[in-house]
Amino acid sequence: MLEETEIYLATAWGDSEREVTMETIHDAIAKIRKMDDEHGAFWVSIVESEETMLETHKDLTVIGIFANGAQQQVRARLNDWEEIEELYKIFLTKDFENVQTILVANRADD
Repeated sequence: MLEETEIYLATAWGDSEREVTMETIHDAIAKIRKMDDEHGAFWVSIVESEETMLETHKDLTVIGIFANGAQQQVRARLNDWEEIEELYKIFLTKDFENVQTILVANRADD
């Protein structure tokens, strides 16, 4: 039996999308840059048998929650929005191991 994959995007300001593409993510980034800190976050989840998620904040903090066996969370701070877009390109291909490696290399101390 094939497992169905669900991908969705939700925002701290109340928007959500069920069909997530890089254009959707680019739009969310454009909006987040105009938001206040409280509402300046969005997340994209990919649900197969388990949920894997990237949550991005206005201060360029990205939190990855990986469901590889036991749920694991990695908090990182990237340098700019272009790096975040590149990370989401990889994420949408479901190369979660590579995404996790990038986040670990940029791990945030806070």
